[in-house]
Amino acid sequence: MKTFTTTLCILSYSWILAQEIDTIRMGQTFENYDDLEMGTMKEVIYTEVNGATRFGAMKIKSVKEVEIDGKKYLEFKHTWMSGNTDFNGDFYYLCEPQTLKPVLHIRNTKQKGKEGFRFTDTAIIPLDTVQDNVVKDLDIQLEVPTYAWEIDLETYSLLPMKKGYQAVMNFYHPGGPAPAYYTLKVEGDEKLVLPSGETMDCWVLFTDYGGTQPSRFWYTKRGQNFVKMEGNYGQVKIRKKRLY
Repeated sequence: MKTFTTTLCILSYSWILAQEIDTIRMGQTFENYDDLEMGTMKEVIYTEVNGATRFGAMKIKSVKEVEIDGKKYLEFKHTWMSGNTDFNGDFYYLCEPQTLKPVLHIRNTKQKGKEGFRFTDTAIIPLDTVQDNVVKDLDIQLEVPTYAWEIDLETYSLLPMKKGYQAVMNFYHPGGPAPAYYTLKVEGDEKLVLPSGETMDCWVLFTDYGGTQPSRFWYTKRGQNFVKMEGNYGQVKIRKKRLY
């Protein structure tokens, strides 16, 4: 009887843990999709190395719903400008509304040229409608559909944030290695002080990117809009801040 009771307790505890971690699967509808921030936003990205701050880039982002050939999509455009024009670039990204299911991604940089990717339920392959597409032999076979890293900040903003909330999500960076699952956790909340002196109530979200880059993200409690990010990659501190 004691062994049965112990086993039952272990199974119950495992079940409770499983319930505490939400698995967000591609194709699910985000319940708070209507809160996704539309329009144009600006961010500044910089790094800190050995106490010295280095400017990374200014990023201009736009999000809007569009209709193409009678079908509705969510359109993302990002443009980034740095002190070194070799690192300037932009991308155009389409996904399904409500679910953020990727459809296509076109990235253009001076370093690599134009990269076009097409997403299906089973694979990520070159986008054949892109002229001079440098992506030729890519063929990522998928066990399950994946989210895209290029719109991670926007994707995170749709999580049902509350203290202690945890989720795992499958992400892929177009052109990179195979997709993988990553864990995100809402550590708590914090009041940020804006330059104007006003305070902003924020959720603090944490992920370590599979142990490679522990990072925290601040989102407003009202609307869950991105405010800032702080991460560490080895000795390099990576910072992103929303410009108001």
